[in-house]
Amino acid sequence: MKMKMDNAFYVEPDGIAGGLALWWNQGINLSVLHFDKNFIDTIISINGEEEWFRTFIYAPPYEEEKQDFWKRLGTLRDDINAK
Repeated sequence: MKMKMDNAFYVEPDGIAGGLALWWNQGINLSVLHFDKNFIDTIISINGEEEWFRTFIYAPPYEEEKQDFWKRLGTLRDDINAK
């Protein structure tokens, strides 16, 4: 099966685990604001309409990584709200 998408963004896997990908078509204006091995944080508008934030998440499966992950997510809007 072939996906016919106009745009893509990838986060490479960390070793043999993980990796994230987004695909979207023309007419969707998507800008990546932040990313790491567990999320892609974006701002999106469709056909020039109102912008909105969307964060695509692949949460860590290991208990020892979860607390740090939630802290990182909690700070994503800090730089935008500070402006």
